[in-house]
Amino acid sequence: MKRETYLGDLTAELERRGVEEERIREIIAEVENHLQESSEQPVAAFGSAAQYAEDMATFSETRQENITEKKWVHRTFRATAIDEMSILKSAGRDGWELMDVGAYALFCRRPVDKTQTSHWEYKRRTGIHHLIINQEMTDEKWEPCGNWIVFHYFKRKI
Repeated sequence: MKRETYLGDLTAELERRGVEEERIREIIAEVENHLQESSEQPVAAFGSAAQYAEDMATFSETRQENITEKKWVHRTFRATAIDEMSILKSAGRDGWELMDVGAYALFCRRPVDKTQTSHWEYKRRTGIHHLIINQEMTDEKWEPCGNWIVFHYFKRKI
């Protein structure tokens, strides 16, 4: 397997497991440096991208939990307008709270202490009348959590 292919697969596997972007960059840099210095094949050096990502995700999660000054784990889910609501449904069940949205991105957080995790439900409204939509949704006990062009996102604990 080519080095670039392995690094791409590893990046995707780490993202899928919720490893923070900064930590992904560190892992990829470490793997890349090792491969350049050793001239080993990626799979021979680290195993499959999926297995190495699983090992590093477990390590990263343990590492994050041991950092007591941080109260939140942050994660960016990659999504489009087509699949974002199904991603949010799953993420909300897993305790991820939507904090903001961007182009192809859902910015979420979850407490480091998993005993403090809440479950969330999300709703997206579309329209140009942001203030009216916000009022209607807050009247129904939804909390605004992001806007992107004509898309307005709301959350509430379940």
